Amino acid sequence: MDMNEEEFTPELKVWALEHFNQMAVKAVWRPDGTGCRYRKIDDTTMRLEHRVDHPDSTHHHERVTRLFATVNIEMLDDDVMITPAALSAEDAFRQEMQERQSIAASWTTEDGTRLADLPLEMAEPVYLGEREILLDNGETSNIEDWGIKVMHDDEEIIMNPDDYNLLAGDDLFMRYKNELGYLTAMTRQQMFDTAEEGVLGVLVGGRCPDTDIRVPPWMWGTYCSRDYNLDEEE
Repeated sequence: MDMNEEEFTPELKVWALEHFNQMAVKAVWRPDGTGCRYRKIDDTTMRLEHRVDHPDSTHHHERVTRLFATVNIEMLDDDVMITPAALSAEDAFRQEMQERQSIAASWTTEDGTRLADLPLEMAEPVYLGEREILLDNGETSNIEDWGIKVMHDDEEIIMNPDDYNLLAGDDLFMRYKNELGYLTAMTRQQMFDTAEEGVLGVLVGGRCPDTDIRVPPWMWGTYCSRDYNLDEEE
């Protein structure tokens, strides 16, 4: 079969269209393990911004382009940053993080304020609802959608959690707030130190063990310290 005549299953086409429609304009998509970075330009257009110089990365992009074409989404790839393939997994991770952090540092609000200059330490995870996704086996499953609420003057800005993690770092990202204060995920060293001191933390699942509120998925299965003194009233 000619590559241009490649057939995609109806389920995959539906997924592609829904995934694209759920992206905000200017949002970034980095499919895991592909070495590609895409940005949504408008309601009908996606742009390839970055690609690793590797045959697998090229093949992935070509296939995504054909898939999106079946649902009338145009792919632009005339001005792509191409970087050498990393020599190791560590190099790949370091290279990607440096690139992503460099891009994140330039993000601004509509009035030109850099997102990095917002009060990121006061941000809170917010539950946005559920959506259906297509699994590799063709079946569907519901997942929770979350954002990070950051205040800018009197305006609420809802950030993508991954984008917030880039800007704020793990220390602020790996925690959540309840009515008592913060529960903060501990590193292995921190867990060891608290155990040596005889201080107990708490294992967190899908609901807060202290207040029963929803917990963001990136905190599920973490062992946390209770930092309830942060919000004590003076």
